[in-house]
Amino acid sequence: MSKYILNVAGYPICLFQTNKIPTEKNLNILRKISKKGFQDNKPYELAGLNYSSKFKLSYDSHILKNKKLKNIEKIFLDCFKDYVNDILQIKNEFYICNSWSTLQKKGEFHPNHTHPNHIFSAVYYAKAQKSSLIFHLERSRIQENFHFSYDIKEYNIYNSTSWFVEVNSGDVIIFPGQLRHESSVCENDERIIVGSSFFIKGKIGSEEMYNDLNLKV
Repeated sequence: MSKYILNVAGYPICLFQTNKIPTEKNLNILRKISKKGFQDNKPYELAGLNYSSKFKLSYDSHILKNKKLKNIEKIFLDCFKDYVNDILQIKNEFYICNSWSTLQKKGEFHPNHTHPNHIFSAVYYAKAQKSSLIFHLERSRIQENFHFSYDIKEYNIYNSTSWFVEVNSGDVIIFPGQLRHESSVCENDERIIVGSSFFIKGKIGSEEMYNDLNLKV
């Protein structure tokens, strides 16, 4: 498994290339449960072409409790363990608090959004080709103190307000849940993803610092 750390404006974004492609049986399960229609009814246009924010979303917000998807849950847990231990270098425990799936057909995409009520987000690309996850910042890192409009010579992680991360089948990307993000437009027959969110559990803080708190699940 390969991993790439993307320090966009200092946010810990990590792309894991697991090479673990789901079986056709798993894909059929995800197709079957992704039945809830979603559309934000906003017109989208790019390069003179119209695109649709309509796609299918699972009714269930805890799909990884399905025993038939335990192999996908393990992929999430293995990647997140690496993310917390090796990249964040923290000891705290986390758990999967929500999980869902989406199905997008050609010309569809998931519009700009955030994930409230959790700390980290993770996305597993069960089936994806020529895809990207796009992150958006209100300001670039160099605009945080002085909101100037700079003349950009070449875009990078310091002067950009958006960043494209290319993804393929088997990839997992983990990032802080407050980051605004959207998918690229699906260019193939279908794109199937599984999303999950993580929250902290157990004791945080300390009595010595008068800030101890026990978060029970």
